Amino acid sequence: MTRDTREHHWDFARAFYLLLGIPFHAAVVYSTHHDWSVASPERSPVLTMVADMIHTFRMPGFFLIAGYFSMMILARKGPGPWFLTRLTRLGVPLITATLVILPFQMLVQSWAETVGRGLGYPNFYGAAIDRLTHFDEPWISHLWFLYSLIAFSAGLAIVAAILKLERFERWTKAIADAALRYWWLALAVIAAAVIVWAYMVPTVYRLGGDKTGALLGYIQYFPFYLVGVAAFLSADLRESHARGEGLALAIGIALAAVSMNLTQNPPVHAMTMMAGLVAAWLITGFVQAFARKHFGHPRGMVRKVADASFSIYLFHHPIIFVMAAFFAGIDWPPVAEFAIMVPVAACLSYGIHIIIVSNRVTAFLFNGVWPKRRRSAGVIAAPLAGDIATLDAGPNERHQNAV
Repeated sequence: MTRDTREHHWDFARAFYLLLGIPFHAAVVYSTHHDWSVASPERSPVLTMVADMIHTFRMPGFFLIAGYFSMMILARKGPGPWFLTRLTRLGVPLITATLVILPFQMLVQSWAETVGRGLGYPNFYGAAIDRLTHFDEPWISHLWFLYSLIAFSAGLAIVAAILKLERFERWTKAIADAALRYWWLALAVIAAAVIVWAYMVPTVYRLGGDKTGALLGYIQYFPFYLVGVAAFLSADLRESHARGEGLALAIGIALAAVSMNLTQNPPVHAMTMMAGLVAAWLITGFVQAFARKHFGHPRGMVRKVADASFSIYLFHHPIIFVMAAFFAGIDWPPVAEFAIMVPVAACLSYGIHIIIVSNRVTAFLFNGVWPKRRRSAGVIAAPLAGDIATLDAGPNERHQNAV
């Protein structure tokens, strides 16, 4: 494989993780231990398990892909030019969505917790004005991952520039290959770091205040981003990760179930964190192996969904806000509401994507890329999602409004 060869299986992986984001956000509305922005008065243990299981591997998979594509483009362009491109591709949609989508979400959230609960319009006006005029989590919401990616990209570009690109690639590959060769030592180091962190968490929260959880959520996927960077440079690491079979998937699911224990007792917390890390590695490896086996060649529909993933991520979130607020006033079983939410959010957000890319200005504002014109078709082509459409989100999605 050369660096210019397109690996079509990544399209499936991007589309798969994207589509999982929709049932995740729909399920978390009914979670028994989450308190999402627009939460249902009816909670469901079944949907809680669905949300927690998806959460275990969805974001690790996305950030691994993000790191892979980041290193791919950085290797072609160099640190400086690559980071400037990233600022445009991530920064423009961040500004646009912040000004257009987030205020709408705040209005829906204020409506749901006031008028939707019979508290009247005066309370709605007060709640809405308070949210709109104070910079807090609602002004970050599901766009957290753009802030994280800009920060991760800046760090990667700085280190690659300081070390010089060739040396950075050589050292990163050497570290990855050594970790594979002495996997037992690498696993021991990771386990030791997890144990130390489990004992440090209470102190970190005590010193950092009430914003600590959100901040940690925004940076917790950086290790997976780095693994993605290393995977592009190390063929051995790619092959080792993508060896997932049925047994690996079963073990990963079992470990993911173990990781759902929410206790903060340090020894148990360390065990659940380690179980979550191994589960994420095994399940995402299975996804990669499945994608390589069955989707290693061009698939038009898969490519379309993958290219639409960035827009779908931006817009499925407010759509679920609206449906959650609507269903809060209807006494239907949570699973039935969930079954309606998922396809409706998927179809509507994809439809919005089609509208967005039909105009070059809106395509640029919401995707950060000027699409090329197709002369033969007489229409504007959808922007190649490349290294940004893979990057979906939810930092610390176990915190109240982290997504």
